[in-house]
Amino acid sequence: MVNAMSGTGGTGCENLRQNLTVACWDALGMPDYLQGWWDQNESHCQSIEIGFASCYQQSIGITQQACDTTGPGQCDFPINFAAGGYTPHEAYVLYSIFGIWQWFQSIYDAILNADVTASGPVGSIVRTINPKKKDQHMLADFLLALTAIAPCFSFPATLGGWGIFKASTVIEAALRQAPNVANQLHPVGTLDSQFVDLTQLSEGLSIVKSTYQQNISEALRLVQDNFTTFNLFTAHGGFIAPKSDLHAQTVNLTMSLQTFVVSQALTASNIIITMARDTNPLEMVTNGSLGTSDLMDCKSYDGYGLCGEWWWDATTNIAYALSNVADTSKKYHDTLQTVFSKQWTTPELLFRGAKTCADYVAVQQGNNRPTFDPTTLQPRCISNTQVCVYDQSCPINDDNCLYTKEYGGGDHLCKAPKDFLNAGCKGNSDGAFMTFNVPAAYLGPLTMDGQPNHRVCIG
Repeated sequence: MVNAMSGTGGTGCENLRQNLTVACWDALGMPDYLQGWWDQNESHCQSIEIGFASCYQQSIGITQQACDTTGPGQCDFPINFAAGGYTPHEAYVLYSIFGIWQWFQSIYDAILNADVTASGPVGSIVRTINPKKKDQHMLADFLLALTAIAPCFSFPATLGGWGIFKASTVIEAALRQAPNVANQLHPVGTLDSQFVDLTQLSEGLSIVKSTYQQNISEALRLVQDNFTTFNLFTAHGGFIAPKSDLHAQTVNLTMSLQTFVVSQALTASNIIITMARDTNPLEMVTNGSLGTSDLMDCKSYDGYGLCGEWWWDATTNIAYALSNVADTSKKYHDTLQTVFSKQWTTPELLFRGAKTCADYVAVQQGNNRPTFDPTTLQPRCISNTQVCVYDQSCPINDDNCLYTKEYGGGDHLCKAPKDFLNAGCKGNSDGAFMTFNVPAAYLGPLTMDGQPNHRVCIG
């Protein structure tokens, strides 16, 4: 065994009666310690055919743990290092072995606890939105949604924002250098051949759950068994952290998976997300700027930020809504209120997330499949419903001009419906007014058209 190294410079890192800290990892010279230990013990570990983590634990008398295996009670939280007689270096290695196990186990448990049954939220989402198209969806996309979401929700909140960023950075760097582990956490091609329509999604998601749990178990074994990979993952003490809050992780993961299901159900129902920049719907109604006074039914914002058909993002001053490309007269206030009140998703995840995805696709020429963004260290395209932006420069009588082409145009979903402007308005049989028929959540330039002989209505 390698002796504990001296010369910590009076940093207090040798005091194991205090909480272990990330800063002490480098102060104690842990990379050199680990490399020295492995140089002396690699042959022995190989001769008894066990991986690095188990071999290290056994060398200091810990024989009843299996920290390379997922499952409850397989790896105990090391509480009292001082009473156990461990050196500071041993304590930090043990803590990191547990920290890695905890990270993978917390993902495993959060997925296990996610309710994807037909009677649970997933089934309720599909029944509420009631998608009309029986399109077949690749189970791989739902697996990608899980693999994009899970890693960034598995860090303890007590790490703080910078601590989570640092740990995430270490992990992403490690994954880039450990492709065998990365392939388990972010699988490509897995389940590509299996399809399901949304009415049978619960059964399909059960397959997704079990598949990813198998991946997590294999990834954990690869990290704990292989010294080089373990060393990459523990760089700068990235796994020196308290226990995670499993309930919070499960809630976050479940809501994100539900957001993806909501997004897919909307798309399968011919529904797009519309947005208008620099627009506050309630302000438009109350400041007298509407050309047709009864066009917008918006009296106040509720607790979710909804006013009639619209959700207003106060941070960016953007108004969002849902619109059915097959029947633009349909209204979705009640649907949105149900989706938000049931906590299946949030306005930010659904609307702002879809815009972020659309920006990525437009700027980076990427696709809108869910993935983990290695730059922002956040999931991307969990909400990927088509976004269409109202074109405020459209001439008022141009029935082909409704949305900009920044997120698609031409034969794309962001095109004016066939009855746009031309279906007429009730109560105008004598032709006294020039009428313009618009979608239910319309926020284009005609909302503020003040011509006295013009009338704007919802078809």
